[in-house]
This record gives sequence, C-alpha cells and structure tokens, in this order.
Amino acid sequence: MSTFDDTAKRRLRFQTRRGLLELDILLKQFMAAEFDRLSDAELTVFTELLALPDPELFAQLNGQTPATNAESAALLDKIRSSRRTD
Repeated sequence: MSTFDDTAKRRLRFQTRRGLLELDILLKQFMAAEFDRLSDAELTVFTELLALPDPELFAQLNGQTPATNAESAALLDKIRSSRRTD
C-alpha cells in the first residue's frame, strides 16, 4: 500500500480539476469536506478513480455504471454524500 505525503496529496488535488464542469464541482465539494480525512487505502482508491476518463468517472458517480470493486463503491458513496444542496 502506498503512503501519501504532502506532495502526493497536492498532486491528487491538482488531478481533481477536470474538464467536465459537473464533475469538477462535485470533486471540489468532496475535497473540501472529506479529502483531509481519507486513509492511505482510500487515497489509493481515489487515485485509481481519478485515472478514469471524465465520462466513466461521472457515470460511476451518478450510478449509471457500477463500481469495479467494493473499495471503489465505498469511496464513490463518500464522494456522493459530500454533495451540497445549497
């Protein structure tokens, strides 16, 4: 399992800037609410999710496409729950 130092976390923060506005907004809310509390295991899964193309990631976040494994499903649920309804 990887350990994530401050540099690795900064890289992940940068990778959350996406080309799809809806995805960008959702990830920004998640980063503000949950990112600093993620374990190294969750950060590893988050890295895998961020490697997906925007349409695939968005489809998984919206539940149109199932998660590939239980760890991804748990993190996708956490991202979904960070949505603000202001």
